[in-house]
Amino acid sequence: MFRVCFLILPAFLWGGGVAEAAPLPTRDAYIEFLWTKTPEGALARQETRSFALDGQFDHQVCFAILNADIEVKSIELRAMDADGKQLVSTRFNDADGRKRCVPAEFPAGAPAGKWTYQVRVNGQDHVVGSQTVDVFPTVDALISDIAPDMPYVLGRPNYDSSIAPDQFNGELEWIMHIRRDGTVSAVDIDRAEGAGIAMRPRAVEAGLISLFPPDEGREPSATFKRHLSFRPDK
Repeated sequence: MFRVCFLILPAFLWGGGVAEAAPLPTRDAYIEFLWTKTPEGALARQETRSFALDGQFDHQVCFAILNADIEVKSIELRAMDADGKQLVSTRFNDADGRKRCVPAEFPAGAPAGKWTYQVRVNGQDHVVGSQTVDVFPTVDALISDIAPDMPYVLGRPNYDSSIAPDQFNGELEWIMHIRRDGTVSAVDIDRAEGAGIAMRPRAVEAGLISLFPPDEGREPSATFKRHLSFRPDK
């Protein structure tokens, strides 16, 4: 069963040097955006709230059905622009509701701006989940729009299947040391409790794959803290 863990971070919480976990809204589907495709067996993935249209990176859209009462026979993923115009629609007739990540599609002439991805199931015209992503014409334009102390890619630990579902409860905080080029040089675990203890290697990897805008004036001591709370599925 796919585990969400309720750790999505809205973009406005990615500033100020600290990232706090925020509760997910009530919904039947989960959508996540990744900067690049996650390698098989990776300890963490590159979560993002922004895409670029220039094709430099293999941006991914991930989705899953959270409501176990929905019998999934097919899933449709739609991308809508800020005016509600449909940009992309893909149907997955082999979907069973488990998490799937697919390359983000950018049609020729697609506009920059806020795109909303919607999930529908079984051919029904009813949105069971949606999520918005900021789309920029280029990576440079994306980076220039981000405050220097805010990540545009925030690594997220992948679930450790060795942890029993009913034991997935705990806290984890880590501190990222940021280079002037925007990459992370080192990660310190600040606090780990419960399931967070086993998740520490994944937090380190999540920190190391995070990305910040380059800043020649960044202090050598610049850091960014992230805090995640783990809770069992209800």
